[in-house]
Amino acid sequence: MTKRREPLTYHRALTRVAALIGWDRCGAICGVTERAVRYWSDPDAETEIRLIDAERLDKAYLAAGGDHAPFHRLYALRLDIAAAREGQVSQLAALVASSARETGEAIAALVSVSGHDDDPALLRAATAETEEAIEILTQALAALTDRGN
Repeated sequence: MTKRREPLTYHRALTRVAALIGWDRCGAICGVTERAVRYWSDPDAETEIRLIDAERLDKAYLAAGGDHAPFHRLYALRLDIAAAREGQVSQLAALVASSARETGEAIAALVSVSGHDDDPALLRAATAETEEAIEILTQALAALTDRGN
């Protein structure tokens, strides 16, 4: 039976990396056995991945064609969630409305730039709108994780 790896965990990030490059390759990159890497991905195990190994695996994942660095993304997102949680005064309903508005604006800006990617003003606008959407969705994610704990 496959163990569940919760979202926003290092166990899940490691499982994503291993799915692309293989458990044995993960072990070789980190200088440990495949079994040790599998323990790192096990939420019930007492051992966890070291930061230097997470960095090595992010680099290998990118080199193998991955579209992002799973551990880096997770770490940054968890920090963003913690920061949003500290300053959050909005209720989930308000976050839903803001999320809908901001993501809609981001999508509209992305559509506008898609045919005109040589226009610096459109690129700046699309970047700004996308950043605002990510910020509000991060706040919504923090609110959801607060409700789950």
